[in-house]
Amino acid sequence: MDDFTWTAAHIRQAEKELLERQTEPDQLMRAAAAAVAQAARDMREGSANRPGKVLVVAGPGGNGGDGLYAGAELAELGEEVEAYLTAGTAHEPALEAFRRAGGRALDELPDSPWEYALAIDAITGIGGTAGLRDELAEVVELLDYPLLKVLSVDVPSGVAADSGDGGALHVTAEATVTFGGWRRAHGLHPACGTQLLADIGVGERMLSQALGQLAEEAQLGETLLLNVTRACPPGEEWSAPLEHMRPAHVSSVEPHPADDKYSGGVVGIRAGSGQYPGAALLSVSGALYATPSMVRYVGPQAAEVVRAHPEVVATQELDEAGRVQAWVFGPGAGTDETAARELAWVLRQEVPVLIDADGLTLLCDHPDLLGQLHDREHPTVLTPHDGEFARLREAAQVPASNRLEETLQLAAALGATVLRKGRCTVIASPPDADTAYAVDAGHSWAATPGSGDVLSGLAGARIALAAARTEDPGFLATEVAEAVNYAANVHALAAALAADTQFGPAPAPASRIADFIREATAALTDA
Repeated sequence: MDDFTWTAAHIRQAEKELLERQTEPDQLMRAAAAAVAQAARDMREGSANRPGKVLVVAGPGGNGGDGLYAGAELAELGEEVEAYLTAGTAHEPALEAFRRAGGRALDELPDSPWEYALAIDAITGIGGTAGLRDELAEVVELLDYPLLKVLSVDVPSGVAADSGDGGALHVTAEATVTFGGWRRAHGLHPACGTQLLADIGVGERMLSQALGQLAEEAQLGETLLLNVTRACPPGEEWSAPLEHMRPAHVSSVEPHPADDKYSGGVVGIRAGSGQYPGAALLSVSGALYATPSMVRYVGPQAAEVVRAHPEVVATQELDEAGRVQAWVFGPGAGTDETAARELAWVLRQEVPVLIDADGLTLLCDHPDLLGQLHDREHPTVLTPHDGEFARLREAAQVPASNRLEETLQLAAALGATVLRKGRCTVIASPPDADTAYAVDAGHSWAATPGSGDVLSGLAGARIALAAARTEDPGFLATEVAEAVNYAANVHALAAALAADTQFGPAPAPASRIADFIREATAALTDA
């Protein structure tokens, strides 16, 4: 369950057992603080020894206590540590320990952020709601100072632990350290920065064990199973007991001994138009480098596609394409009546279908196509960015909510798997599949024209492979959702590899991202 997420209620329930086992006051809190202090030391060492003090911004609850106890440890090690109490009060034993160790509590918010090299955000924790109070705006402004590294405890303050909603005012961290297991927000909001996990406990009983027991005893209720991954591991090393969030371990695409070019997941792609010829090449390249199986292209760029990729079988008419195990429709395909008829044809095919870009616009503009999608028996995957998602949500009459909840609701309303693209990608399936995925790319280099076209081909090829290897049709929807999760992880890592240079990361066009799909696939297969 390394990538499983827990709700705040789960954490409190598991912590209750450990709190009852304590043999001395604040034993569990001090264990959490030790992990926070270690993360702070690692961040200090990685800051090229930039001089400056440590500032603990502490709220009045247990999260503030974690921060103050961590500040006390740092002060005992010789750091100059100060604390600002956002409510004027704090967890008293932790504040006393902080002062006794040499820490200094400030009477007011400092107006010189350049004096500090590191800040520990310990304002709200998992009990906080989305968005901080307006009176904390100056605190957030101070923590936004460019040269100040911010370490958040549990979740960045102002980011709701269960939904990942950040509201209008929240802290943005370079790293966030949490305990026992991941919170949902860690895969849903980029404000978490590098996500770090430390197991803590009392005696020999650890928080992760208490959480695992909840699952074993079936005490999760109707909880959605949300799995989170960070597609690109952080470049820096972290000391024990800290572990960073890991990429997905993707299934191998190596052909089985009896496979041939037809049996290993043939994908058909309808993409490109006279206005957007590049979409055809990008989507095809994404599919071609994703699996060893055949790629069939249909569209007006047939000749250009074959010149660029002679391995591809191309035609200009859908009914001449031949047998496939999944279809991709939409990138640059156009939104006229001809394109609408082509999408209707694709939706009638008894194989999984992925719809992207212009295909999503067609669904919004044609209620009959949206109805046809809803009535399909085979899995359908939609891959909108946030703007496309908003139009789909309105077309499906799904109310606005936080990013996770409304994605789940759209998937349920349309009976489709929804891959909602972004720095933090959310993948939701219809209600009968009780698992969803959140993928933090770890960077934003994929925010470039044509990147989504590459992802559509990559995901389509992965879906075709899943369809070819799934023996029980009853599990096909689950396998397709998992294949889409794999594709999102591979795409994010490919973008990071494409952006890498000997001098550091730099912009990478979509065609270069496609070129690194093979390397990313190999790396995550062995992850």
